[in-house]
Amino acid sequence: MIPLPSARNGAAILADTLHGFGVRHVLHIPGEGILEIVDALAGRHADVRLTSFRHEAGMAYAAQALGRMADMPGVCLAARAPGALNTLLAVHTAETDAAPMLLIVGQADARQAGRDPLGGQDLGEVFRPVAKSVLYAGQAERLPEVLARAWRDAMAGRRGPVVVIVPEDALHQEARVPDLPPPAPVHPAPAAHDLEQLRALCAAARRPLLLLGGTGWDEASLDRVSAFAARAGWPVATAYRRADLIDHADPRFVGETGIGIAPALAEGVAQADLVLAVNVRLGEINTFGAGGFGGFKLLEAPLPSQTLVHVHAEAGELNRVFQADLAIQAGPREFAAALDGLPVPPLADGAWLTGLRAARERYVGTGACEAPLDLREAFEQLRAHLPARAAVTVGAGAYAVWLHRYFALRRGDALLGPKSGAMGYGLPAAVGVALADPSRPVVAVAGDGCFLMHAEELATAVQEGLKILVLVVNNAGYGAIRGSQMRLFGRAVGTDLRNPSFADYARAFGAHAERVETTDGFLPALERARAAAGPALIELVVPASVGKPA
Repeated sequence: MIPLPSARNGAAILADTLHGFGVRHVLHIPGEGILEIVDALAGRHADVRLTSFRHEAGMAYAAQALGRMADMPGVCLAARAPGALNTLLAVHTAETDAAPMLLIVGQADARQAGRDPLGGQDLGEVFRPVAKSVLYAGQAERLPEVLARAWRDAMAGRRGPVVVIVPEDALHQEARVPDLPPPAPVHPAPAAHDLEQLRALCAAARRPLLLLGGTGWDEASLDRVSAFAARAGWPVATAYRRADLIDHADPRFVGETGIGIAPALAEGVAQADLVLAVNVRLGEINTFGAGGFGGFKLLEAPLPSQTLVHVHAEAGELNRVFQADLAIQAGPREFAAALDGLPVPPLADGAWLTGLRAARERYVGTGACEAPLDLREAFEQLRAHLPARAAVTVGAGAYAVWLHRYFALRRGDALLGPKSGAMGYGLPAAVGVALADPSRPVVAVAGDGCFLMHAEELATAVQEGLKILVLVVNNAGYGAIRGSQMRLFGRAVGTDLRNPSFADYARAFGAHAERVETTDGFLPALERARAAAGPALIELVVPASVGKPA
């Protein structure tokens, strides 16, 4: 029998449970409904770093980035509405990105239900459409049980955000309950008969393509997948914003799907006779075709012309849109381990791989930026001067295409960007990465419109002394929307922006800042920014005409 500790109130039970799960970072904005939790963490666990943010959405973006980097749920606390409601887009983004996150929401005392309590009630109903799961902990004695279930949900199958609603009275109740260890996630492994069928399909393929995506990988599993591709001579592509799953110098890497897919890669997918999609959510964002904005064009839905093998840890992702010839429920690490022993003969004709790789090299070796500051050259210089294990965070906008196309990722690098289209993600996500691993070089890339949606978290970075570099591409407008309007209507409406000096803005917070308007000014500014003791920002000024590479 597990010995019972002395009686504790709900806030202490919650704090002790999180600490027992290995949580050492808790992000928050103090407010009604969570004050007891913040105080319990501060008073009982000095080794838990409490980081206060300036906006709840920024906090939640940081938490999901922290979770991605730490391979465990990032934990954040939100007070009653409006605090909790401010996190909605960030929770949706964590779901689209399969980012493990635990959002604990303080709700009004349950005894006030139906009385129009301050800060609202039934907040869980708001989160159900966007969270992986929503749980309610109404009694102090059940807090360990509910938190353990939340932890399991966040990490099992396709990872994601879990919201735990805790009414204020539960934090004051006292109970004698045992502490629980964190639940070990269950990861399914491929069945022997599935592997035998996969072996036969692979042996028959003449133009196969390996497509990697999602979260939950580790270095060992990526090594195994790379070894399989090398042994079999297969080309490897990645899902949108998961181009960090393979070294771009690997001769088998042929590009990234999603928004801005290279036309040659889209054509390569069309010509493939076998697509092995591992850990990829085959929804709209990962099935964009070339030459337009919209998904379900890379593969024919619901019956692709290629043989499709879809591997995913979440059963609900298999055969959801695209009917697979072989659907395998397996986690990425477990499937990668199975690939180790899969006897697949190397492709007899190497022209399939070399042709796709040559097209990739042409794609990243072309494209012009018609401006005094060449964004292509700037991102190439950034790559050349960043050390190993760099982490790059990016929001949404046309500016991001320059990063995706010209910043060649190395193994060990990390790329984090929202698949939800959420602007403002880059800076707060960089804060989360820097909290999770202060040894990593961290760069946040944003457009001018994107940056100002969560620029307030620069204050958090300065206050916490985090060494983050922020690049703001300033073309005085919402560039992606401007491009769409010009294509659709021949004119732009509401996309011109009158911006502040972003360099002056950053200096006002106490960050190092530079303004660069020419290509030859970028590298010296980068070197000074990297030498700064704390956060630094470089404003990259380009004409309004600069959108995507020409």
